[in-house]
Amino acid sequence: MQRKIAMGLLSLGVSWTQLSADVSEMIFYPQADFSEGILHFNYQGSKNKNYGFMFDKGFDPNRIVYVRPKNNSIERLKDGSVKLSFANTDRYSYVQRAYKDDFLVSEKKGVYKILLSGGDCKSSPDCVTAENILTVNVPKGYGVRRYQGLDQDLKPLKSPQWQIKGNVYTLTALDVKGACVMMEIEKLKPGQTIAPVEIKPVERKPIAMAPVNKITATEVIDLSPIKKPKPKVEKQVMIAAVKPTEPKVAPIVLKAPVIEKPAVALKEPIIDKLVVSAPQPAPYFRNFQLFDNRMVALSEAGKERLREWAKAFKASGKKIIIINSYTDDIPPQRLKHLYATNEIISKARGKLVAEYLAGQGIDPKIITVNGMGDADPVASNDTEEGRSKNRRIEFVLN
Repeated sequence: MQRKIAMGLLSLGVSWTQLSADVSEMIFYPQADFSEGILHFNYQGSKNKNYGFMFDKGFDPNRIVYVRPKNNSIERLKDGSVKLSFANTDRYSYVQRAYKDDFLVSEKKGVYKILLSGGDCKSSPDCVTAENILTVNVPKGYGVRRYQGLDQDLKPLKSPQWQIKGNVYTLTALDVKGACVMMEIEKLKPGQTIAPVEIKPVERKPIAMAPVNKITATEVIDLSPIKKPKPKVEKQVMIAAVKPTEPKVAPIVLKAPVIEKPAVALKEPIIDKLVVSAPQPAPYFRNFQLFDNRMVALSEAGKERLREWAKAFKASGKKIIIINSYTDDIPPQRLKHLYATNEIISKARGKLVAEYLAGQGIDPKIITVNGMGDADPVASNDTEEGRSKNRRIEFVLN
């Protein structure tokens, strides 16, 4: 039954003669209950080159039910991932069964939140696809509440292009490494209609800063010697010394207040200003400040932050560290084969932070790690800005 459905869907794809160079297209056909679906991938690139699709570790090649052209090969690599390869061709396609764990983010009271990836370019770190097209065929009886175009790192696309015809939603992203579609789909009641809303990236206007006057080298030289006030004080003292009729008494009375009292008054505030309190360690970090992009690996900038944090912790006098690691509400996608749930991936990141702090001389026995997953969100998970705030590491110190 599944094979017949998959074969029939190919006739709905875009013909290769209509495609321009370097075009990736994905069409998604979910079943009515979103328990699974069909993914149809098409690609056109440069002529007479070798291309391939990479799949995560543990991927079952039997899920690929149709491949063209015939001169293709499927191999399992040493790291456990799977590669579908094509030799000396500029156009190819395949059809894959998709289970709900591949696309379903959440299901609450008849509202389905789905996330679909059109793949991304992996030939080099800076490679891009000229045209990335993703189409979702929403089942009858459902309406789209909200939809959003994201890049391969789940950040909002700068210029997403949408075409909507009935229940078919198509996203086109130009010159990007990869593209994804996020949608909220609701089962409609009889007579109910929904006006779909596109979630657009928030445009942040730059904050106007007052111009800062730059100090030139000549100004620094002129201001550095502080000698002008002293001559004024000496003149006042001399005038006061001349006024008294008895010259012998005047110097004795004036010398004590002019010389000794200012000296005592200046010493006290200087001593007070030298008292500096110990810096307090940061209470939390956003994940992008510590980890490589959507990975379980500390970035170089993250290591530097944790080194400074460790120094501040040692100076604070605190004796206990509790690390609470959080995620957003999107289940693991690319790392699903290693970390099946948000709780598992959050604990893995928390342990990574704990191990690094131990390497900075903090006793590991005083550190406790909790993988909190998507619990206790501090912002809405409906936008990337909110999800970014929810992906965080929090420290509780005692």
